[in-house]
Amino acid sequence: MSEKQITAIIIDDNEDAIALLQIYLQAFHEIKLLGTSLSPRKGLKMIKKLAPDMVFLDIDMPDMNGLELGQIVLESDIKTEIVFTTAHSQYAFPALTIKPLDYLVKPFSPADLITVINRFKQKQKTEEFERKMDLLIRTKQLTPKIKLSNRNGFLLVNPDDVMLIRAEGNYCRIFLKNGKDEEVTQAFFIVADLLNSPNIVKANRSAFLNIQYITRIEKKRKVVCLTHQKFSIEEPMNRSALSYFEKLNCFPIS
Repeated sequence: MSEKQITAIIIDDNEDAIALLQIYLQAFHEIKLLGTSLSPRKGLKMIKKLAPDMVFLDIDMPDMNGLELGQIVLESDIKTEIVFTTAHSQYAFPALTIKPLDYLVKPFSPADLITVINRFKQKQKTEEFERKMDLLIRTKQLTPKIKLSNRNGFLLVNPDDVMLIRAEGNYCRIFLKNGKDEEVTQAFFIVADLLNSPNIVKANRSAFLNIQYITRIEKKRKVVCLTHQKFSIEEPMNRSALSYFEKLNCFPIS
């Protein structure tokens, strides 16, 4: 299956600049040039009519500058990525408000265009992934996974799968319903906050537990037992936790 071409338009009041960029773009089979314009106002009409994926836009132009045109595109319903192409680096900061895909200072090279194209493709992939995940969550009513840091980078965890969060120095360890445990390089109270679940409650000064997995509470030993299928784990509880569990009146307490 062939890759969908990226449609583009060039808007620049300099004919030589347009001609050079056209030559550069001919080397990229991914790009389909829909048209060019020396006039920003005519270029805007072209954008509204053709809705290209990308616009190579000069900034310093008469009648309407590229920043003004870019702002109009940003506020419209047209999903077009702006790539500023200008000889003036001083516009870089004000251009940030337009949220451009890139900012190329003339003279730029074909290598710069490779960066632009790769950035566009990556952004499209990210947006497509986010759309699919959003659809999956809405259709399957899944609980979104939470990203937690570890020594190798991060791990994605479903809050409902966490049975226990136990402090280990400045970090913590989470115990999952599948019987596995994972070290997390974040404080235990931060992890509990990130999970953002009403079922996560404090058991003692250094642990949070998920009340969904409570199967037994022993007052004499001051421990709470958490169980899922064949996996079971115990955690000490303080007076506040015991009082809270007694008020809930839904756990076997001995």
